[in-house]
Amino acid sequence: MRTGGITLKIKVALATCRSYSQDNVSHAVGLATDLLGGAEAFLPRPRDGFVVVKPNMLSPYPPERAVTTHPAVVGAVLDLFKQAGAKVVVGDSPGHGSVSGVAAKCGIAAVCREAGVDLVSFDDGVARKHPAGRVCKEFVLARPIVDASAVINIGKMKTHGFMTFTGAVKNLFGCIPGAEKLRMHLRYNDPRAFSLMLLDLAGLVKPRLSILDAVVAMDGDGPSHGRPRHIGAILASEDPVALDVVALRLAGVDPMRVPYLRAAREVSAGSTRPEEIEVVGAPPEEFHVTGFALPPAARATSGIFTVVRAVRKHVTAIPWVDAAKCVACGVCAESCPSGAITVGSAGTAAGTAAIARGTAMIDRHRCIRCFCCHEMCPEGAISLRRGVIASIADRALEWL
Repeated sequence: MRTGGITLKIKVALATCRSYSQDNVSHAVGLATDLLGGAEAFLPRPRDGFVVVKPNMLSPYPPERAVTTHPAVVGAVLDLFKQAGAKVVVGDSPGHGSVSGVAAKCGIAAVCREAGVDLVSFDDGVARKHPAGRVCKEFVLARPIVDASAVINIGKMKTHGFMTFTGAVKNLFGCIPGAEKLRMHLRYNDPRAFSLMLLDLAGLVKPRLSILDAVVAMDGDGPSHGRPRHIGAILASEDPVALDVVALRLAGVDPMRVPYLRAAREVSAGSTRPEEIEVVGAPPEEFHVTGFALPPAARATSGIFTVVRAVRKHVTAIPWVDAAKCVACGVCAESCPSGAITVGSAGTAAGTAAIARGTAMIDRHRCIRCFCCHEMCPEGAISLRRGVIASIADRALEWL
């Protein structure tokens, strides 16, 4: 950020947090927030209205799976902002299941009850114009987001099949009601367009503060079926883009491998360059993370090809159903924005026991490679397989 010829660095606070004990988490969240000026600095004056705390409540998984924001982090944030005098509510638009059901399973409902904080649904949407949007000039946002005096964004550090990484920026996609999210996937169905839409959304929602749960992150086959990885950190910043950049650097991953961060640098949305960011608090060198694995759809090929629509299906990964794991629950079909998935008996197909009982089947011609099915499948029955050209390129890279 430049003001009058002077470069002002965006601060990203980094606090060590080795476990999810409530004392450890509360100390780390408080320290990270204090390094940025304290909770009071992120509340409106006068203290009218209410503050929405928006965690990641993707699907109904227990906290040890590292799919959702850990309840200890949510509890620490609620206590911090209540002590600062804010009226706080918690809300999200889960990818699968109701907000109450997901919150109960992942432990967030319990901390809300303990803190005396309401859990609100994001089902009701309100259209909001966004003239400054680069690709999206109007969003449908959840009513509590529109009515809030401030939004506090609490992401989970995870990999993501479509966007490579989901942290603070991608977490804001949950500010859009469920059915509308499907329409957005269909409309912005390639990584760059979706990335620019996410940046437009971040510019409209403008969270006062973003906090990232990186005590235990997820790598590999994220955002639902990856491997929990201990990082031991809580991060915070006013800029969700800068926050994600620092988180990736902790993991030893080049932030430019993430489509929305590449797009952010290209269009100057948020801070992505080292000279624009000041890390305060714990030194990044304190965190020794090695072998942080990106998802199969995000290997090095993305830096080699400029993918045009005509060849994209050969370059990007393909969602693939494991019939042995599929239980024909239909969650993937409900999650598919293009209607490319059907669930049921294949009739004249080969007649395996799995097909006879009915499995999910993907129409390759209609599939837009958004990987929502992979993200939402509760059984982990949908994997991502490399496209033909990408696989050949990966082999070629091994010789370089």
